[in-house]
Amino acid sequence: MILCKKRVAAYCRVSTDQEEQLSSYENQVQYYTEMINRNPEYDLVGIYADEGISGTNTKKRDEFKRMIADCRTGLIDIVITKSISRFARNTLDCLNYVRELKGLGVSVIFEKENINTMDAKGEVLLTILSSLAQDESRSISENSAWGIRRRFEQGKHKTSTKRFLGYDYNSKGQLVVNKPQAKIVKRIYDEFLRGNTADQIARSFTEEKVKNWEGKSNWFPSTIDSMLRNEKYMGDVILQKSYTADFLSKKRVMNDGELQKFYIKDDHEPIIDADTWNAVQQEIARREKYCEDHHTNSYAQMTNKNPFSSKIICGECGNIYSRVIYTDRRGKKITKWRCGSTNKVRGRRICSNRYIFDESITKLFMMSWNAIAGNRADHEEKWKTNLEVGDELLRHKTRQIMDAARKGTIGEFNPRLMIMVMDTITVYESGNLKIRFYDGTEFSYEAV
Repeated sequence: MILCKKRVAAYCRVSTDQEEQLSSYENQVQYYTEMINRNPEYDLVGIYADEGISGTNTKKRDEFKRMIADCRTGLIDIVITKSISRFARNTLDCLNYVRELKGLGVSVIFEKENINTMDAKGEVLLTILSSLAQDESRSISENSAWGIRRRFEQGKHKTSTKRFLGYDYNSKGQLVVNKPQAKIVKRIYDEFLRGNTADQIARSFTEEKVKNWEGKSNWFPSTIDSMLRNEKYMGDVILQKSYTADFLSKKRVMNDGELQKFYIKDDHEPIIDADTWNAVQQEIARREKYCEDHHTNSYAQMTNKNPFSSKIICGECGNIYSRVIYTDRRGKKITKWRCGSTNKVRGRRICSNRYIFDESITKLFMMSWNAIAGNRADHEEKWKTNLEVGDELLRHKTRQIMDAARKGTIGEFNPRLMIMVMDTITVYESGNLKIRFYDGTEFSYEAV
């Protein structure tokens, strides 16, 4: 009589990457290998083992998923595992996989609970025990969260520097400045306060092949924006900005007041001084309000090629002017600007404000700037007041204008200077224009 052996696999898992748990992992592999090989009715298919992975779902367990795939292709008859909590702590996952395997003719044996899923009473008992395992996981998750919050209250934390440009950890576990990377951080803040957008900074860094934290030169606007908002660059830390909303899915959500946040001041050496950091936050808020007030989704686009982007405002409806390029009869390209709401809707114009030519606004900016730079004494009182009573952003912008004005007047249009010092140009239907600079200085011109 020929004995038909059962093809048997074992599944092992440990829940942490601690040394003692890894030892348990190795012991489990050895135990199941010997146990299956000793049974004359068993034929060992393999040991599927995941280490250092949380067990509350099966999304990250590569070996578990490989074992299920092998069951689906008919390579396994029996799966042996230590307990329900080793197999899955999520009741739904556990039952779904057990039922699927049962339908495939594959039995699962849980040693601790003495359950064989092919028994008649197996699934009823399994449902009860799986629920208990899920409650256990919830309790572990809650205890872990409680411990983390207690450490936060004491000012203790560990920030990953893997994707955190500008800092490393020293031997004492303290954040220390990475000087080469800190230069990049300072440049980002400086470029932003000079009028550049996160998109333009990212483009420039990518073109210049500036290295990020991974040593790569691919930069994204979202990365720049996140760095500009990160309080850690001024030496402070906000803990519990996000939290795990569901212990099963491990989904993290932003903390919008659901849980207490912990603010630690002067936690480590700053890269950006507090005045500069606050000025950047005010500039972010100003640009967001600017977009809202003038009905646009972005503050500026492609400023290297289109420096007046989002700088020209319609004095009649408040919308942003957009650029139009066309070729005249002589083949010359002409750039002019029109109100962004002058599109036709049901046969009528939303706004009837006039066009303005690029050449005109360029000349008017130069005329205005030279009036400032050539007559600095006339503006010193305003600048002094701004520096004494203004907020961080106004003080920063005023200093930029003062420094630029000391270099004297300009003989040709300087787009980087314009972006840094000029706030807006407002166009009225009468043809009048008003140019406003960031220090509050304004110039009006009639019928251009």
